[in-house]
Amino acid sequence: MACALAGAARIVYLPILLAGTLSDIFDGILARRLGVSTSRLRRFDSVTDAIYYLFVLIVLWILCKATISKTVWAIALLILSEVATITVSLARFGKYPATHTYLAKFYGLTLLAGLTALLVFNASGWVVIVMMTVALVTNAEIVLIHFASDAPPVDVSTIFALRERRS
Repeated sequence: MACALAGAARIVYLPILLAGTLSDIFDGILARRLGVSTSRLRRFDSVTDAIYYLFVLIVLWILCKATISKTVWAIALLILSEVATITVSLARFGKYPATHTYLAKFYGLTLLAGLTALLVFNASGWVVIVMMTVALVTNAEIVLIHFASDAPPVDVSTIFALRERRS
């Protein structure tokens, strides 16, 4: 956010976005390899992701105000789907969601590509609509997983994996 307020060149956001995404990918891998990955740690990872993306949204508002204003409906749907996912998880299990599905991983890569397009290359609103669409599909699966689960789901690859866990 400091870079946006200081008027830094747009190319500065590329390494920031890459570092954020790579650290999100590799912190989980490292935690599993070191044997310290717990459900609580995975939930903390999800909370941290949400905070990171809230800061990115503020930066988007500062740098891409015209595009964001035109696609505010898509951003509102994206945020509402995130809130719905969190609400369902809290209502069902009293815990923050930490499913880490394959779709969620794809969504993270979509966010990297979309945010790079917006922040570095000043892309138009179609990028926001793509990110919103992937968010809606991803969060719909996560909500379904929460409704289909008997216990708080952590690291469930897909909705179809629940059937395998029960067998």
